[in-house]
Amino acid sequence: MLTGDLVRVRFRKGVVQPPYIVPEEEDLLGLAKTLIGIFERHVGLTRYELDEELKDFLGAGADFLVHRGLSKLLRDRCEFEMATDIEPIELRQRVFSAAAAAYRSTEQVRFDRATILDEIAQQVERTPQEIDGVLYADLKEAELLIEFKGCSPEWLLQRYNVALAQAVLLRATGMNLVIEGESVTRYREVFRKMKFFQLLHEIYQEGSGKYHIHIDGPLSIFKSSQRYGLQMAQFLPTVLHCANWKIDADILWGIKRREATFRLTPATGLQPIGHSTGQWVPEEVAWLEQQFNKVKTDWKISPEAEIVNLGGQGVLAPDYIFVHQPTGMKVYMEILGFWRRGGVQTRLDLLKQHGPPNLILAISKELAVDEEEAGNLPGEIYVFRQTPIARKINKILERMREARPEKSPLTLELFE
Repeated sequence: MLTGDLVRVRFRKGVVQPPYIVPEEEDLLGLAKTLIGIFERHVGLTRYELDEELKDFLGAGADFLVHRGLSKLLRDRCEFEMATDIEPIELRQRVFSAAAAAYRSTEQVRFDRATILDEIAQQVERTPQEIDGVLYADLKEAELLIEFKGCSPEWLLQRYNVALAQAVLLRATGMNLVIEGESVTRYREVFRKMKFFQLLHEIYQEGSGKYHIHIDGPLSIFKSSQRYGLQMAQFLPTVLHCANWKIDADILWGIKRREATFRLTPATGLQPIGHSTGQWVPEEVAWLEQQFNKVKTDWKISPEAEIVNLGGQGVLAPDYIFVHQPTGMKVYMEILGFWRRGGVQTRLDLLKQHGPPNLILAISKELAVDEEEAGNLPGEIYVFRQTPIARKINKILERMREARPEKSPLTLELFE
C-alpha cells in the first residue's frame, strides 16, 4: 500500500485523477527490474545495508515519486527479522554493568573493551565476536532481510497503478459499485469478500444479473477509520476480477478536505494483481460443513447456494443451503460473525421485512445482539459463541421441517 506522501493527484472538473503509469514503457520496466534486483541481492543482509543502497537511487522530490512508490511496494513483500536469539536488551544490561564495574575498579579513564566482551561471552556461552555483533540487533536498521517475495517488473508496475487507486479510496466517504453480467459464483465471491473485510454495505438488485452496492467509506466511520480504510482498499483487487463494473466514490482530499469524485471502470486499465481466491469461507464456517457431514441426518449441506432477492431492497447470499433429501425442502443459512456492529441492525431490519421463512440466521455472541432486537424474523435465530455447532443446526432444521407438513405443495412453493 502507498502512503500519503507517495501520492499526488490532479483535479479536473471535480474528479480526482491519480497519475497512473504506462506499465509497458521501457524505462519503467528497466526501473522496476533494477529495484527488484536490489531487493533480491540484499536477502540475508541488514535493513541498513538495503536502505543505504536505495538512498541515492530513489532520490527526493516529486520527480522520484514513482521510484519511491515502487520501492515501498517491494518493501511490503519483505520479511525482516532480528538476527539473534539472544535478547539484546538483557545483553546490553550485562555489558554496561560489567563496564561500569570495571570503570569503578580502576584509576584509568579507559578500560579494555575486549575483556568486557570476553567476560560476557563466557557467561552466555557465545564468542566475543557474536556478542559484539548482536549487541544492538533489536534496532530496526539491524534487522536482517530473511525473505523477499520476488515478482516480475510487469507485475510490479501493474501493482503500482492499483496501489494508487487504493490510496485514493482510503480518503472515501462512500463508494458505489455496480457489477453486472457475472456468474453467481463471482457475485458470491464479491459479497463474501465484503463480509470478510467487514465493510458496511447495502446490496440492491437492478434487473437480471446487475447489482448496485453501496459501501460506507473510511471517512464516514467515526472510529477506526484508518483500519477500515485499509480494508476497503484491500477489497478493490476482488472487483478487478470482474468484467463489467463501475466504481464512483466520494472523496475528501488533503488537509482542506477538498470534495471530489473518484471513478474507476475496466477502461481505467487496472489489472488483477493476484489470483481469484474464490468464495472466501472463514475457518469457523468451513469447520461447520465438515462436522455437519458427520451428523446422521436426512439433511445435506452445500456452500453453493443461490442469491436471493430481498424485495428489491437488498440480497441474501447465504453461506450455506440445507436440503432435506426426502422432501426437497430447502433452508438457507447466513452467518453474522464478521460483521461490524453498526451494520447488524440494518441487516436485521431488512430481514424482518423481506427475509424468507426458510432462513437460519446465525449470529455471533460477540456482536452482542439483544434477543428482542433479533426477534420477529420470519426464519430462525441461532446465537453461537465461537463457531456454529452442527448438531444444534440439525435440531433447528428438524424443528423447521416438523412445523410444516412433509411433501406439501404449499411448503415446497413457500420454501423455494
